[in-house]
Amino acid sequence: MVFRCQQCGECCRYMGDIIEIEEQTGPGTYRIRFPVTGEERTVTLDPDKADLFSSQDSTRSHPMACPFLRFRDKRAFCTVHATRPGLCRQYGCFRVLILDNSGRHLGRVRDGSRTFSSLDPALHELWDTEVTGTDILDEAAWERWVRDVFSRAGYRVVI
Repeated sequence: MVFRCQQCGECCRYMGDIIEIEEQTGPGTYRIRFPVTGEERTVTLDPDKADLFSSQDSTRSHPMACPFLRFRDKRAFCTVHATRPGLCRQYGCFRVLILDNSGRHLGRVRDGSRTFSSLDPALHELWDTEVTGTDILDEAAWERWVRDVFSRAGYRVVI
């Protein structure tokens, strides 16, 4: 299946420790820093998202989020998408995302793999007993199988 971004913001909700704004260097231009490496670079607000960036602060609802992540109508937006760092461009999102009934992220299968990650022991047990070792070679059929397994167990699944 071809990946289509769901605009959930999951990719950026925990990037606040990775990307810091050092200073605003001009109208809509910011010098950012990666604390782990000390690397710095400049990013510019996308013209169509400048108002979104200045009209809200996502750190209140998502304190660990990237400082450029914003939400509108429950959809996530990178306000510097056009000039986002290479680290952001390389992010491998999900091919299967498992959510609870309130929409909270519980687990995922990374894009381009059949590797499951979650901190929830019950989800791992379900994965190990129902998914691991299945002989489904067709990728779309495998994704449907995974969706059905988790859906039957009461989880919401995004593919």
